[in-house]
Amino acid sequence: MIGSMNVIAREIVLFFILLIGTSCSSTYRFLIDVQEPAAVTLPVSAQNVLILNNTIIQPEDYGIERTFNGQSVSNDYPLLLDSMVWLAIGKITNVLNESGFFNTVAVYRELLRTDAEWFSIANLSTEDQADFYNMGNFDALLVVDRLLFSIKEDVKTVKTGAFSFEPLAFLDLKIDGIINCSMYTYGKEKPLISFSVSDSLSTKFTIDNDSILLFKEIPEFLLEELSRRIGNLSAQRFIPTWKTEERTLFTGYGARMQEAAGYAANLQWAKAESIWTIELENKTKLVDKAKIAFNLAVANEMQDKIEQAFTWALKAKEHLKNVNPDNENQTVEITNKYISKLEQRIQNNRLLDLQWGRER
Repeated sequence: MIGSMNVIAREIVLFFILLIGTSCSSTYRFLIDVQEPAAVTLPVSAQNVLILNNTIIQPEDYGIERTFNGQSVSNDYPLLLDSMVWLAIGKITNVLNESGFFNTVAVYRELLRTDAEWFSIANLSTEDQADFYNMGNFDALLVVDRLLFSIKEDVKTVKTGAFSFEPLAFLDLKIDGIINCSMYTYGKEKPLISFSVSDSLSTKFTIDNDSILLFKEIPEFLLEELSRRIGNLSAQRFIPTWKTEERTLFTGYGARMQEAAGYAANLQWAKAESIWTIELENKTKLVDKAKIAFNLAVANEMQDKIEQAFTWALKAKEHLKNVNPDNENQTVEITNKYISKLEQRIQNNRLLDLQWGRER
């Protein structure tokens, strides 16, 4: 699958490690970026998404505990909870737009609900869905159903020396947040998926004993940051992501093996593959054949030929079956782990093809 993997720029050579043992070979390790499928596979037709705010803001007296020197703090410092859901929606919109995975991502800027049942989740009716789909030829509706926070803040005054003129306070603050979302797709009455995402932020430090700062500005700053983080995590469920993984090559000490390693280090995988193919025919020891077959697997993976890479990795494993495992236990371990990674990549690529709408 072309374009599914990039060797990351920082760059090919991480390190050379000399392995001392009977195998008389060294390994060359490097990092690659591998694309992983989205957690949720949407229909290919779901290209134009409208995001809706179907929440009711939680009451100020729910889930918020604030104390000053052990005494409960009054509601003189109300927090702007009603704006947090829009921050989360804004982050969701930006992440989905920047992913290039959708044609259009838009936001309906009005609240949908007018009831007071803030803890409940209300699904969209078929009629409501139809109205939103027709609003701009949308084929998917991402609905934020609920956003709740739990805030625990404890502030204590700090005793200062006789010559200190600045009153100080120690702040211990933790905020937990959870968002509930549903994704509807055109032609389906019920949500394709409903899910929740949670995260938290906390801080402890000594600061000026200023009530507005302690009970208003700092909590709202953390609430805003947490809302964006939760929004980002929600959006990530619908888009493929990239994961950094390590790959290994067996280099050996022969001139041709060193030459092939040099080509590999410069991303000339076809040239390296050509040398390894010849070397494989010339070798007689099974352990040498296993390591070269392993290298051929890596060379094929780097050229996005994952199925061929898997075949070569299995050949490497087959050669190792007749090798003394006590002498090559590390080689066996590396090979088995690589086979597992290739199996996962094959499965992931099938999902990615579905998600990107590519024909196999």
